[in-house]
Amino acid sequence: MTRKAYDTDLTDQEWAQLEPYFSKHRTYKWSKRELVNATLYITKTGCQWRMLPHDFPPLEFLSACQGEWLMGHHFDGTCQKKRLKAGRAASPTYAIIDSQSVKTTDVAEERGIDGGKKVKGRKRHIVVDTMGNLLDVVVHAANLHDTKSGILVTRIVMVQCPTVKAFSADAGYRKSFEEMMIEEFGCPVDIFEKIKGG
Repeated sequence: MTRKAYDTDLTDQEWAQLEPYFSKHRTYKWSKRELVNATLYITKTGCQWRMLPHDFPPLEFLSACQGEWLMGHHFDGTCQKKRLKAGRAASPTYAIIDSQSVKTTDVAEERGIDGGKKVKGRKRHIVVDTMGNLLDVVVHAANLHDTKSGILVTRIVMVQCPTVKAFSADAGYRKSFEEMMIEEFGCPVDIFEKIKGG
């Protein structure tokens, strides 16, 4: 049965551009285009995951597929094309890391308490280049501190983008993270302080 169309759905032209990036992934019960449409619906409408319309693939399946996709698309041809179009080298030499703790209510998820932000849930570490292109993201329980857990995402980035020579991070990444980056990659971390006032 064909579901009704949503304004957030990919056009045929948009899917034609995206489809090659999903060709290396396994075949699913649902079409890959439909899985991307479900993700776009959540992203564009801002609805909660559990409020996803029932005519999309099941939420549990969609979540598992997204994890698989992220592991395979850290720094793909799309980002490289954007950098080249902007007059930059295809692969970056500088990256920025940050984290965000997010409250979760699903008891089945791995979660913890971020004591500094008083959030019970999960934490995501995101690394971008200086243009804001996503290089990688890692999600884990919120109780793991940035100084130690930040290395999880940077290890993946350094494999995907070995041209990166330095990182920028806030004070939450001082000490252990800086030391691990120097020890493993000889890669310095520029720590910046948050601007007060304003």
